[in-house]
Amino acid sequence: MADDSRQVQRISDMRRLHFTYDKIKKGLRDGSLTRVRHGAVVDGPIQQTARARQLELIDATVPVLAGPRWALSHTSAVALLGLPMTRDGAESVWITRSSDASTQHHPLLIVRACGFGDDEVIDVNGLLVTTPERTAMDMARQFGFVTGTMIADAVLRGGSTPNKLLSIVTRAPRRPGNAIARDVAAFADRRSESPGESLMRAVLEQERCAPTDLQIDIFDEHGRFVARCDFDWLEYGVVGEYDGPQKYFRNLKPGQSISDAIVAEKAREADIRDQGLEVVRFCLEDLRNPRAAAARLRRLCRQRGLLKTPWTNPVPLAPPDDGPWQRGALQIPGTGIPEAPPTDSP
Repeated sequence: MADDSRQVQRISDMRRLHFTYDKIKKGLRDGSLTRVRHGAVVDGPIQQTARARQLELIDATVPVLAGPRWALSHTSAVALLGLPMTRDGAESVWITRSSDASTQHHPLLIVRACGFGDDEVIDVNGLLVTTPERTAMDMARQFGFVTGTMIADAVLRGGSTPNKLLSIVTRAPRRPGNAIARDVAAFADRRSESPGESLMRAVLEQERCAPTDLQIDIFDEHGRFVARCDFDWLEYGVVGEYDGPQKYFRNLKPGQSISDAIVAEKAREADIRDQGLEVVRFCLEDLRNPRAAAARLRRLCRQRGLLKTPWTNPVPLAPPDDGPWQRGALQIPGTGIPEAPPTDSP
C-alpha cells in the first residue's frame, strides 16, 4: 500500500487527538501536510509518482466506502497489483460493484456496475482487488487499445496466458468495450520487455505497421551473438529499438559511465548494420507523435525495398578440414568456435 512513513490521517481523528483546525490549515499551507481528499491528509509534500498518489488516495477513500460488495478495479487495481502505471484515471479511486448497482462518477471516486465472479478477484493486503487478467481487460475496455496492450503484456510476462485474458471477455459478451478488449487479448505478447516497448508496438499497430516479430537474436557469420533487438521487419531487413528514458541507467555495468554506455550502444548498432540490417530507433517522443514515427519507418522500408526472402541469420562459416584448424580442435568457451592453434616460437 502507501509509504508507511506517510500515514493517511482522517481530519476527524486528528481533531480527537487535539489538533486544531488552525494547526491543520498551517500544515497545508507550509507543505508539512498534503490534502489527499476531503477530510483526509498525509504528512509531507505531494507524492511525485502517479502510483504513490493513487495508493494514498485509496488509503483515504476505502474507510468511507459502504454499500454492496465491491472490489478495487481499473487504475486502482493497476496500482495495487504493481502493473505498469498509467495516468489514465489516476486521479480517482476505481471500484466495481455488482451489476444491479448504479454506475457513479464523482471527482475522486468512479463506480462501475458490472459485477465480477469469485475467480475475478483476489485479496491484496486485506482489500478485494480484480485479478491481473480482469484488470487488463477492464483497462482495455475503459481506456483503449494502447493502454490495454501495455497492461496485458505485463500480465502475460507475469505468467498468465492469452486464453485467460480472452475468457474474461467471452464471459461478459455484452459489456461495452469488448471489441477492443478482444483485440488486446489477441495482440498481447509476453516478449515485450518494458511498458515503453508495449506502447510503441501498440501505436505502430494502430498505424498499420506493427513489427513482424519481437526480440530477434542476431548472430554474425561465425555464429557469434551480436545483439537482441526489440522489433523486426525482416522482410525489409530492418530491426527496431525502443530507447526509454531509463535505458542507459538500467544497462550500466559496474564502473561504467553514461558516456561509456552510449559509446557501447553505438558500437552495438554498428555491429548490427555489419550484418546487413538497418536500425530504426523509437523514443518517448514517438509515443506522442506515432504518425511521424510510422512515416519514418515506412520511408526506411521503402528505401530498403522488399527482400526476395526475409533476412535470416547466416549459416556459420565452417573452418576447412585441412590446415591448422583441425576437426576436434579446442573451442572458445560458450561459442562453438575453434580456437586458433598456437604458433611455434621463433
